[in-house]
Amino acid sequence: MQEISFKVSGIYCENCVRKVYKALSTLKGVIDIQILPNFDKGYAEVHLKCERKTHKEEIEDVINEISQETPYHEYRVIWVKHRAFF
Repeated sequence: MQEISFKVSGIYCENCVRKVYKALSTLKGVIDIQILPNFDKGYAEVHLKCERKTHKEEIEDVINEISQETPYHEYRVIWVKHRAFF
């Protein structure tokens, strides 16, 4: 099992959330998708659970594809590094 977290910029409405959800659901092995939008700031936090290794490039490709299909929004993946505090 693999868990992946990242942000997607260009999220301004529920329609954007649906497009991103639909695109991510086409990835092989994805078993859970959580999208937490922040419409005021124009992005969403995304959490994926996958039953197989999913490469960053696969995620970027499906997001870039919907960005090209949507003339009003440009969606981009933002990879977030998690920090450990001791």
